[in-house]
Amino acid sequence: MANRITLKDIATATGLSVAAVSMALRGNREISESTRKKVESKANELGYKPDPAMRALADYRTRRRSAGRRWDRVALIHDWPTADAFHHHPFYGNWLDNLSSLASARGIAVEEHWLGTGGENTKAVFRKLHYRGITGVLIAPPALTAEPREVQVPRDRFQVVTFGPEHLYRDYHTVQFDFYENLRLAWAKLWAKGHRRIGLVYQEIQGWRTGQAWRAAFHIEKLEAGWKPGEMMPLMIPGIGEKGDPAAYYSWLQRDRYDAVISSIYEVEEWNRCLEHPPDLAVFHAHKPGQRGIDLNVDQLLRSAFELLCVEMQHALIERQDLPFRLHIPGRWIDDSQTSDVCRAPQHKFPADL
Repeated sequence: MANRITLKDIATATGLSVAAVSMALRGNREISESTRKKVESKANELGYKPDPAMRALADYRTRRRSAGRRWDRVALIHDWPTADAFHHHPFYGNWLDNLSSLASARGIAVEEHWLGTGGENTKAVFRKLHYRGITGVLIAPPALTAEPREVQVPRDRFQVVTFGPEHLYRDYHTVQFDFYENLRLAWAKLWAKGHRRIGLVYQEIQGWRTGQAWRAAFHIEKLEAGWKPGEMMPLMIPGIGEKGDPAAYYSWLQRDRYDAVISSIYEVEEWNRCLEHPPDLAVFHAHKPGQRGIDLNVDQLLRSAFELLCVEMQHALIERQDLPFRLHIPGRWIDDSQTSDVCRAPQHKFPADL
């Protein structure tokens, strides 16, 4: 032990402080790359071997100073068009309320932080979180824009869980809906009811947000049912937040003579009410009386993400987790036979043989 090289020896040899040497060897981002390489080179030259027990103790003592503050709150960050756009959205506003209630039951508050439309507030937000001792971060689903971007997080200071899409956040823990299996479940239920011409309608941006999982699952099921690759093609509604053209939907129905439709667009219900012989409909996020389809299981999504973040925050006291988890939350089939509102518009009639 008398011959053991210490941080003080490296500090003397490099002309740096012991604290700077310690930070450099731990990869702290406050130390420049050139200084880090200088310290690592000298440590290798002198034959420095870190003491695992002492390092663990030092890390624990350093992090413990903020533990009392950080466990009582986590941050939800987003880069939607405005600071209040996320919590004012019809779906995500309720989503955020449920998340806050879930966290509150554990004695933890959820703070919403806006990064700016183009991420211009990102550095300021993370600096504020760091100084306040908040290390648990949930990244909200991306804004409903044409080109969503990845939110960059200082990973050495924060524990992060995202809500996807997972192809955007490859290096972070992600909890999202099981889009692929949800489509397969809807198909299987409609098939069991005797439907053999099942179509898919979705919005362009939803294709991107699901990693094209709906489309992929639909084509697999279609091929398994005996249809050719170019037949029974899905109807994609272009644009962002557009309601779509009902005439295009009617034309699509008539062309391929669908007897059932799987859809993620609420307006399809309204369009179907205006048909004399509407196709059977299964919707994603079925939650109202009269709807049949997939209950996305939002509560389980939020609970899983929150619990994963809490585990990661505790795990960070011991070591850093570099292997990202991928949790896909399965939906549940809802079959409600209640009738919905009667269409007030003139009925759109197809040929009798449709």
